[in-house]
Amino acid sequence: MQQQLINLNPDLKKLQDEGYIVEIDGGGGHVLVHHIPYLNSAKEIKYGTLVCTLTLSSPNRIGKPADHTIFFCGDAPHNADGTRLDAIINNSNQQRLTGKIVADHMFSSKPSSGNYINYYEKFRTYSEILQTQARIIDRNVTSRPKKMI
Repeated sequence: MQQQLINLNPDLKKLQDEGYIVEIDGGGGHVLVHHIPYLNSAKEIKYGTLVCTLTLSSPNRIGKPADHTIFFCGDAPHNADGTRLDAIINNSNQQRLTGKIVADHMFSSKPSSGNYINYYEKFRTYSEILQTQARIIDRNVTSRPKKMI
């Protein structure tokens, strides 16, 4: 079911084809993108997971993202200068999203249009925000490890 849902939806398929590690949780209520590089408070490169509620328009088709926010599993991300990445951190209250998924932070980076047009744009945008800071420390880190294989 998971791979079928990814294959039938161009924005999820594009994420996977570009090398992102995409997962649909067992219940189908969330989409996760793993291996997102970011910096912790010690300016060390760490890897976290972006999580978003999945909006289904039918059992096999996804709709548009419900809003512009996204959850993050990992430490609080920081800028390369060591300051906390407060520009996107909406809150740092741990939230249990499912029996298996616990988010540590919620991010908010609203596009000028007010909402992301699809899941590809949403995940790519948040991934790039985090990855950009990590690349200042190591230009070889990537949020698309499958592209390297």
